Amino acid sequence: MTTQVTAREGRPAPLDGAHEGVPDYLRHPLTRWLENAYIIRPDTLTPDMDEDGLERLAALLRIDLRGTDGYGMLSAILAWIGNDNERLLDVLHYTLQIPTRMAKRWNELEILLAYGGSMWAATGKGLTRRVHATAMEAFDTVIAVPNNVSDHLALAWTGAYGRRPHPASAWHHSIKAVEANLRTVIFPRDPTATLAQIIDELKAGRWRLQVRGQARDYAIDPLVQMLELLWPDPNRHDSATPEQPATKQEAAAVVQLAVALVQWARDGQIVKADSDLL
Repeated sequence: MTTQVTAREGRPAPLDGAHEGVPDYLRHPLTRWLENAYIIRPDTLTPDMDEDGLERLAALLRIDLRGTDGYGMLSAILAWIGNDNERLLDVLHYTLQIPTRMAKRWNELEILLAYGGSMWAATGKGLTRRVHATAMEAFDTVIAVPNNVSDHLALAWTGAYGRRPHPASAWHHSIKAVEANLRTVIFPRDPTATLAQIIDELKAGRWRLQVRGQARDYAIDPLVQMLELLWPDPNRHDSATPEQPATKQEAAAVVQLAVALVQWARDGQIVKADSDLL
C-alpha cells in the first residue's frame, strides 16, 4: 500500500521498513485503533463499552479483569500491554478475530501498518506476515471460493505467515488443499483418493497440461514435478526415514505453490490426454 504514495519532488521517499515489532511512531495510532474497536459511544463522560468483547479478549490472553467494568476493563488490558510490543500485536491479532459489537475496520488498521512499514499485515482473520501484493492477491482470489480446499489453504497460510508460524501445519494443509482440489479433476468418483494416487495417475500418461512447454507437447511432467515438491510430507510421524522439520522458508514456498496448483486445476489447466488442447 505504501507504493501508492509518491514523494514530493526533490525530497526522499519515506524509508521502506520491515519492522518486526512496534516502532514508537506507530504505538499511539495502533492503540487508538484498538480503543475504537471496543468503545461504542465515545462522546459521553462514561463511554459505552463492548464489555462482552473485552471479556472474550481477556479470557483468550488470561488477563484478570476482576474489579473492573466499562472503560476500566479496557484500561486494564492496556496496562497489561504496557510497553510490550508483542503483547500489543497479540491484542490486535485477537481483536481482529473475536466477536465484537463494533464492526472491525481491519482495513484501517492495515493502512496504518502498511504506511508505518510494519512486517505485519491486518486481515479479517488476524495479523499475518506481510508478503508481496501479487502473492497476497493470488491467495485472496483462491480462498474466495467457499469450500474445504479454501479452508485448508487458509490454515496453510496461517501456518506459514501467522503470528505463531507452524511450518509443519502449513505443509500438511497445503497437501490437503491440493489433494482435495485435484481429486475432483483426476478421481471425481473417489472422494478418498490421496495425493500419492493422483501423482501415480498423472505419471501413467493419460493427462496433459494446457501449457505447451518447451517441447510443445503439453506434457504433464512439470506438474508432476511440482506435486513431488509437496509429497511426501517430511513432517509425517509415521515415516520410515524421519527428516528434519520443515523450515519457515520451505513452508512459505510450499503454500504459494499450493495456491498456484489449486488455481490451475480450477482454471481447467489439467485435462485428459485425448482432450482438445488450446
